Amino acid sequence: MDATAVSCLRGDLTRLARRLRQEARNDPESWTRMLVISAIDRLGDEATPSALARAENMRSPNLAAILRDLEASALVTRTPDQVDRRRIRVRLTDEGREILRQNRRRRDEWLAEAMNACLTERERAQVFTLGPLLVRIAAYGGIALIVIILQNTPS
Repeated sequence: MDATAVSCLRGDLTRLARRLRQEARNDPESWTRMLVISAIDRLGDEATPSALARAENMRSPNLAAILRDLEASALVTRTPDQVDRRRIRVRLTDEGREILRQNRRRRDEWLAEAMNACLTERERAQVFTLGPLLVRIAAYGGIALIVIILQNTPS
């Protein structure tokens, strides 16, 4: 495989990731909080502090602080598991789901606008076929930023 081409692709994906992150900067929620909120949504009933730490590649103390903050902001609830009371389940509140929906909508709108302005219909179709391939690459060896980006764009 051509090392220069691989390096160029990495740079291209990094630029897109940065641009999508810039769109989130207008959001009242921080990028890190939004990543955790999104992971809670993605994991659903499997969302526990340890599962979130693995999914987002975060240290437990950092995640614990974010979860405390999200809970204090009434965006998540933490409750003991019904079967194993030692385990804590993390769930989004209605307000947390709404903030996630609005954040995704803003970034989706920017992405759709940019794609419509910059790409032909054929090119847009090519980009959409790349999505699943990028997710497969990102899953190799663990979670990567592109997985987070793709999961926060229209499916």
